[in-house]
Amino acid sequence: MARTTGEPDAAGQSDTGGIVVGVDGSPGSVAALRWSVDEAARRRLPVTAVLVWDAIGEPRSVFDAASSADRAGLAQAARRVLADTVAAVHIPDPAVTVTERVEEGSPVPELLRLAIGAQLVVVGERGHGALHRLVAGSVCQGLVHHASLPVVVVPGDDDRPDGAAGAAGPGDAAGTAATSVAERPVVVGIDGSDASLRALRWAVAAATVRKTALRVVHAWHLEVPVYPGIYGDFGSALAEQAQRTLNDAVDTIIAEHGGGLPVQVAKETVADSPARALLHAAAAAQLLVVGSRGRGGFTELLLGSVSHQCVTHAPCPVAVIR
Repeated sequence: MARTTGEPDAAGQSDTGGIVVGVDGSPGSVAALRWSVDEAARRRLPVTAVLVWDAIGEPRSVFDAASSADRAGLAQAARRVLADTVAAVHIPDPAVTVTERVEEGSPVPELLRLAIGAQLVVVGERGHGALHRLVAGSVCQGLVHHASLPVVVVPGDDDRPDGAAGAAGPGDAAGTAATSVAERPVVVGIDGSDASLRALRWAVAAATVRKTALRVVHAWHLEVPVYPGIYGDFGSALAEQAQRTLNDAVDTIIAEHGGGLPVQVAKETVADSPARALLHAAAAAQLLVVGSRGRGGFTELLLGSVSHQCVTHAPCPVAVIR
């Protein structure tokens, strides 16, 4: 692995065309950096590791490492924390280049600024302690809501039962046998919206570079009570519409690929809320992909809630696609 120390260009942007990952010294950011360099090796992209600090003591790892609490001491500590984090991540592919960037400011706007021209921005979902979990949550949610490019949120190693970011437990509720992370599918949620079609396109590419299967999930749920005897007909109609929505989405992407996809695709409609269905599927996935917005109005708010729930609770990395 080649390591460099980046200096801001005239516009203050990364200008890598690669992957920008936020680092703060927490287990979550270590997992995010590890995921980023693995993805960079798959896609032949450079990585820019960014630590953003401020003068009031964030992130805590920088404040704890500083020999003095003035700006110079904090900046020096920030560089050391970033360098130590990068050094702690094993890079199996020597062709991967990691550029280290230290910036003073607020994490969300600085990461978004540096991510201009990048293909992905990656962040960990957890920080150190209760306060830092809240701060880390605000950073990942800020990126999810404001980024114009795909955002990947990676759970921290300390949040995984087997100590591997992106791993699941012994199996899902249906009794799926335990597999290695690399053998698990990519799962994508669709709802027929343009955003979910973009998520599906991205998921196909993600499954292709991983040489794994793609599982496409469309959840539908009867939210209103109905009289006995009516549910059967109404529920059947909704289930049929859900299947058509799922088939139309997959068929659209197949047509874009000239009549076939480079990965094995499994389609599944689920009579459940979108968040529950996707979190259940994520238990046996190596990556969960969702769109950032639905069809507008209440659906947009619902899908926003779905992406929030997935980012917060999924046991594997979550990619949110604009």
